[in-house]
Amino acid sequence: MYGNYIKLALRNMAKNRLYAFINVVGLAIGLSVFLFGMVLASYERDHDSMFSQRDRIFTAGAKFSDAAEIGVLETNSIYTAMGPLLQEELGEDSLVARTVTREFLLTVGSSNDSYYHTVTFADPEFSELFDFTYLSGDNSALADPLGLVISESTALKYFGRADVTGETLTLDHEHDLVIKAVIEDIPSDSHFNSNLLTERDARLFAALDTLADIRDFNIDEDWGNLSMGDMTYMLLPEGRTQQWLYDQVNAVYQRHSPEGQIEFIPEVKVRPLTEDNTMIWDAIGIPAITSVQLLGLLVLIIACVNYTNLATAQSLGRAREVGLRKTFGASKGQLLLQFLVESLTTAALSMLLALACLELIVPLFNAWSSKVLTINYLDIFPFLIATTTIVGIAAGAYPAYMITRAAPIDSLHNSMLRGNKGGLFRSFMIGVQFTISVFMLASVMVMYFQNKQVEQSANIFPKDNVIVLERVGVDAIKARHETLRNQLMNLPGVEAMTYLSQVPFNQSNSASGVALEPGDEASEILMNRIRVDEGFLETLNIPLLKGRALTRDIAGDVMEAESEVVNVLLNQTGARSLGFDDPLDAVGQSFFEILGEQSRAEGLTATQFIVVGLLPDQNFLGLHNKIKPTAFMIQPPWLNNAAIRISGDNMVQTITEVERVWDEVIADYPIQQRFLDDVFNEIFIVYETMNRVVAGFALIALSLALIGLFGLAAFMAQRRTREIGIRKVLGARVDQIARLLVWQFSIPVLWSLSVAMPLAYAASGLYLNFFDERITMLPLIISGAALGALVTAWLIVSVHAVRIAMSSPIGALRYE
Repeated sequence: MYGNYIKLALRNMAKNRLYAFINVVGLAIGLSVFLFGMVLASYERDHDSMFSQRDRIFTAGAKFSDAAEIGVLETNSIYTAMGPLLQEELGEDSLVARTVTREFLLTVGSSNDSYYHTVTFADPEFSELFDFTYLSGDNSALADPLGLVISESTALKYFGRADVTGETLTLDHEHDLVIKAVIEDIPSDSHFNSNLLTERDARLFAALDTLADIRDFNIDEDWGNLSMGDMTYMLLPEGRTQQWLYDQVNAVYQRHSPEGQIEFIPEVKVRPLTEDNTMIWDAIGIPAITSVQLLGLLVLIIACVNYTNLATAQSLGRAREVGLRKTFGASKGQLLLQFLVESLTTAALSMLLALACLELIVPLFNAWSSKVLTINYLDIFPFLIATTTIVGIAAGAYPAYMITRAAPIDSLHNSMLRGNKGGLFRSFMIGVQFTISVFMLASVMVMYFQNKQVEQSANIFPKDNVIVLERVGVDAIKARHETLRNQLMNLPGVEAMTYLSQVPFNQSNSASGVALEPGDEASEILMNRIRVDEGFLETLNIPLLKGRALTRDIAGDVMEAESEVVNVLLNQTGARSLGFDDPLDAVGQSFFEILGEQSRAEGLTATQFIVVGLLPDQNFLGLHNKIKPTAFMIQPPWLNNAAIRISGDNMVQTITEVERVWDEVIADYPIQQRFLDDVFNEIFIVYETMNRVVAGFALIALSLALIGLFGLAAFMAQRRTREIGIRKVLGARVDQIARLLVWQFSIPVLWSLSVAMPLAYAASGLYLNFFDERITMLPLIISGAALGALVTAWLIVSVHAVRIAMSSPIGALRYE
C-alpha cells in the first residue's frame, strides 16, 4: 500500500513538474539552512573534546557593571593575583592554572633568524589540566623556569624538523629559553584555536614565572590588568557543581578585591570550558549561535509554508480523483494517509537534496573560516529521520485534511474549485511568510546602516593614511625613538608622526580617579588617560579648540616618575565631568589625582594636572564605547606604539621608505606595521560578520517567500482562467483584471507588514544599544525594507496577472 502511495506521489510530481520543482527545491533550501545551523551550533558547543578532563574544567571571567562603561558586558579574564588565592580556597582536590599571552621577538638558536610570535606563559598546573600528546618530553616541562613547550607545527616552522628538544629560542634578544617538550598540534576545534578576534598561531608555551622575570613585576599581586585571552582555569573537584565553584570564586573576589573595584566589577563569572570559544559573543551581548539556529528555523518555516500553500491549492485540482476513490469505498483515513505519504515523499527527496547541498557547503565554509565542521551521518541519522517526518507531516497535514474532508458528490462535481476554499488559510500563510521575511530584511537594513554609521564616525581619524608601528615600547627601541622620528620626518611622503600608549579604536581602558579639588573623594570621577607625544594632534588630525599642544620643550608637559605637577590636554566630556559648564573654561584650570588608601599609606603625593589645551569630543576608543572623560599627557614609559601619517600620493613608495629607515635605525627588530584602518576592522569585523550572516538568512527567506508566491500566483491565475475570460467578454480592461489579481495577493502581504515592522523596530533597538552613536532614521529604514518587499511581491504577481489578463477570451472560455 505504501509503495503504491509513493508511486502515486512520484507520478503526480512528474505530471506537475513546475510545482513539484518549487516544492522540492524550496523545502531543500529550507532544510539545508536549518541543518547547517544545527551542525554549526553543535560544533561550536562541543569544543575541546580531545581533553579528558574537559567536563570538569571551568574558566573565570569578570562581569562589568554599567558604571564601568567598558562597552562590553564581560571578559574571559580575571586578575592574576586571584590564582594563588583560588588554589588555597578550592583545596588540594582542585587545580588552578593561569595563562598570560604576550608577543615577543623570537631568535632561533644561534642564527640571526628572528620572528614575532605569541607566547603563552602558564603555571605548571596547566600541563596537568590539559593532556596534550607529547612527541618528546613530558608534562613537567613548564616546571622549569627556562623551559619551553612547542607544538609540532611551530618546530617545523622555525627548525624544519620536529625533534627539537634541547634547542634554544631567545626572547627579545635577551632571554634564552630551552625547548623541553614537543606536542602534537592542538586540533582546530579547541578554544585555543577558535578566537574570533586573533589569528591562529602555532603554539608556544613557557613558564609563567619567566614572564614575571622578563617584565619585572609580581604576577601573584597584580590587581591592575584585565587582558582578553589571559585565562584562569580551574579543575572542579569531584562531586562539586558549577554553582559551588561560582560561590567559592566570588567569595575570594569579594574578600580580596581592591578598594572600589566591586563598583565596576561586581562579580566573577564561572563558565564551562566548552563555552569559552563563543565568549566574544557573550561579551558584546549578541547570542550569535542561538541566533543562527533561530534564523535557520525561520527559513525552514517559510519553506514549509511555501509547500503547504501550494499543496493546498494543488489538492483542490485533485477533487475528482478523491471523489472517485470515495465512491469506490476508500475511507477518509486511507485518503489522508495517501496525501501524507505524498508529502513525506516530497520531504524525503528534499532532505536528500539538502544533504547533497551540505556536502558542498561545509567544505567551502571550512576553507573560509578555518574550522573543521564535519557531518557524522551515523550520529545524526535519527535526527534526520525525525526532521524529515516532522517537516513532511507539518507541511502536508492541512492540504491532506482540506481535500479529504469534502463529500463525494462535491468532489465529483469539482465544486471545490469554485468559491474560495482554503483562501483564508492561504492568505494567512502568505502573511506569515512575509512577516518573517520582512522582519529579517528590516533587521539587516538597520544593521547595515548602523555599521555604516560606525564606519563614517571612525573617519574622524585619517585611518587610511596612518601607519601604526607596534611594539616600539621595547627598551632597546625606546632608546632610538628620537633618531627614528627625525629620519622618518625627513621622508617626502611623511606628514606627521607621534608616539602614543594606544591608537584609536584600541578599546583599552586605563582610568584613575580625579577631582577638581585635592582629596575631594565625594566628587571623584574616572578620567581615562591616553599617553601621547609631540605631533599627536597633527598625526591624527585632531583640532585644538583652545590653548596649546603638548611639547617636550616645556618641562611641565612631560610626566616623570617624580612629577607632582604636569600639563595635560582634556576633552570636552572631561571638562564637563569636572564641573565646567563651558568646557572652554577648563583651560588654565587644575584637577587632582585621588589616591587610594594604600597609596596614601605609602606617603605618595597626589599629582596636580593643569589643563593647557581643550580637544573636541571624539570616540578615541571607538565602536560601542561611550565618549569618556579623557586626559592626554606625555609620559615616555607608556609610549608603546607609533603612528605615522603619510600622504595619499605614492603610498607604496612611502611605505617602502619607512621600512628602509626602520631597518637602518632598528636593524635588530623587524618592523611591525599596519594601517589604522586594520586596527578598526579588527573589532568591526564582529559586527560586520553578524550583518552578513543575518543578510544571508534574510536573502534566502525572502527568496523562498517570493518563489512560493510565484508558484501560488501561477497556479491561482491558471485556475481563474475561465473567470477572467468572462470578465473580458463583459468589457473588463487588462489593467482592471491585473489589478484584481494583484490585489488578491496584496492583502496578506500588507497585513504582514503591520506585524513585521513593529517586531523589526524592537529587535533593531537591541542591536543599536551596543553603540554609543546610533542612526536616527530607524523608522525610515524599516519602512523602506517593507516597501521593497511589497514592491517585489507586486512584481512577482504582476508577471502572471498581466499574462493571463492579455490572453484571448476565446481560449479562456474553452478552459475546463
